[in-house]
Amino acid sequence: MNSPASNLPLKTLLNPRSVAVIGASEDQTKFGGRLYKTLLQHQYAGAVYPINPGRDTLFGLKTYPSIDATPQAPDMVVMALPRDKVKDEIAACAARGAKAGIIITSKFSDAGPEGLALEREVVAAAAAHGMRLIGPNCLGLISPVNKLVLCSSPAVNVPKLIEAPIGFVSQSGALMGTLFDRSYGMGIGFSHCVSVGNQADLELNDFVEFLIEDERTQVICSYVEGIKTPQRFVELARRARAAGKPWLMVKAGATDDGSRAAYSHTASLAGDFAALKAICERENVVMMDDPLDMLSLARAMVRYPNRRVRDVTVFTTSGGGGAITADQLSRAGIGLTRLGDATRAGLAKHYSEGQGANPIDVGGRKPDATSDIGAVTAELALADPGTDLGLMVLTTAPDVPGLTAQMADGADRRAAGGKPTLYVMLPGRVAAPARQILVERGLPYVDTLAEAMAVLRGWKTWSTYQEPAVTTRPADMPPTTAPAHGALSEAASKALLGQAGIPVNQERLVRSADEAVDAAGELGFPLVLKVVSPDIVHKSDVGGVALGIVDTNGLRQRLALMQASVAKAAPKAHITGYSLQQQEGGELELIVGARRDPQFGAQVVVGAGGVLVELLKDVAVLPAPTDPASARRAVEALKVAPLLRAYRGRGPLDVDAVVDAIVRLSWLAHDLDSAAVGDFEIEVNPLKVRLQGQGAVAVDARARIGSA
Repeated sequence: MNSPASNLPLKTLLNPRSVAVIGASEDQTKFGGRLYKTLLQHQYAGAVYPINPGRDTLFGLKTYPSIDATPQAPDMVVMALPRDKVKDEIAACAARGAKAGIIITSKFSDAGPEGLALEREVVAAAAAHGMRLIGPNCLGLISPVNKLVLCSSPAVNVPKLIEAPIGFVSQSGALMGTLFDRSYGMGIGFSHCVSVGNQADLELNDFVEFLIEDERTQVICSYVEGIKTPQRFVELARRARAAGKPWLMVKAGATDDGSRAAYSHTASLAGDFAALKAICERENVVMMDDPLDMLSLARAMVRYPNRRVRDVTVFTTSGGGGAITADQLSRAGIGLTRLGDATRAGLAKHYSEGQGANPIDVGGRKPDATSDIGAVTAELALADPGTDLGLMVLTTAPDVPGLTAQMADGADRRAAGGKPTLYVMLPGRVAAPARQILVERGLPYVDTLAEAMAVLRGWKTWSTYQEPAVTTRPADMPPTTAPAHGALSEAASKALLGQAGIPVNQERLVRSADEAVDAAGELGFPLVLKVVSPDIVHKSDVGGVALGIVDTNGLRQRLALMQASVAKAAPKAHITGYSLQQQEGGELELIVGARRDPQFGAQVVVGAGGVLVELLKDVAVLPAPTDPASARRAVEALKVAPLLRAYRGRGPLDVDAVVDAIVRLSWLAHDLDSAAVGDFEIEVNPLKVRLQGQGAVAVDARARIGSA
């Protein structure tokens, strides 16, 4: 049964007029005690109802023996009770008319099937009266803009909350508390922080949607362990983009590429994280490795809204620091600004020859340079049209605080145009006063070059995003007819590729040497011979592939050797026959594949192929169907991409043919997904790429339709 409360927006639920703290106490060793104290400490303006049958007052406020005794139904209840008491308490709160509740208690679905069953009963008890729940197994809520702290972490025991338009949703409560603590010391504030815990009712996407709609939030941050509603995630990413709100995310389990057995390389290379990464790249959700770097980037983005960062100008107090910074920027793919003639001329008035270039070594100023050299340098270089951001790399130079203040002054001047700055405070205690200056002025800083590179990579990723083109099916490609479920032979796999218009080499199935010789007359030499068996996936591992067969005598000999090798290596394998194929040439071998991701549906893969596929693991994953421009960017981002270009007298390779194969395979994957065939994997390895204008051809393929 629904009630009006179940239809209330999160904006209302997270800004309650009254809060009941069940298990309130003055004992700061207890969850309820710490939570109750911090709620009062931060001057929440609504009514507070402490629930404690053993006390008349707590910290001067009247207590109530139960939720039924409160003057009115509270908008929000929060509790940290023993697990076995939670269900009855939630039922009582819901019946009383509470609109929302936070359950700190753990050991529900996070503790196995019994806990999951109880968790579902708790949710049902709340839903019967339209009550919404956060948690269980969460650390609660910190909402500085509402002066509402419903969290027991010692991190919130601070004199005053810092308000800033950064929203943070975390699937880890302890991580939320830790990051709040670190951020506070760096002067980073928030609009709202929410720990979602087990997401038994309200889930991560609910709070992301709230932050998209919240006028007091400009940048969305999230720590994600698992996505409960994948398609909604995609829709919200598009809404965040349309609203002009960057969405930054750290995902746990990035190194888990799928533990299930894979029929092909495609599934293992395009694991669960790769699938999510592909979606995030398409929708401009910026994935980062470290949560603190994520918050540092968020702080910079709210300080300099809508600024794009591609190239930077480095200001440093150390020549060595400048050189190291330039190296790290190059490795991170961040460009150094080529300062214009007017900028260089302006700097030359204050710097010795060569010292006013980028990186700018402030220590290389002329003896008679102006005393406010930091301010003048920052103003001149930031005013340069090519400078997107000033990276201030400070070492243990004399008067670090004074120089920091000067650079900040120069950056703030009108001529600098409000360009972003990021300070790298390399010293330890010596730079403490300088850090305080930056905190007071609301300027973003980090303490290491590694952190700076992470921030700049994320900012550039967001800045250089290109909206994907509308996906269009190739005009000559009809909808795919899904084959029967099961593992397809190589011939059947190639026939499936042929439906999509992907070129394949010709082949014949033979069962004897005489049949092979007859087929060779039709196909022509040179030829390739492969064993055909449903029990042999990797044919080369058992001696089941022979290349470069140039005449009939060689064909008979190689077939006999193969029969002996396969019989020894795989004596129980059922041999269907042998595939005799035209041997196709090519300058480079790639792998292209497709699969259905359990969460995000059809996806296509491209990467370095042949025998190096597992060694290099040089792949890109794209949601299917994809457009030619996205496919081309994916190919050009591969480590083997330089081999596609002309070099040492050899012309460029046919990238257009590779892009066409990727697009067609992506539509094939889309068709299979739309036909609801269930799980599927398709792999072409190798796709042989020829010189420009000569195309590409699939010379080996396998496919599986339906469950393994």
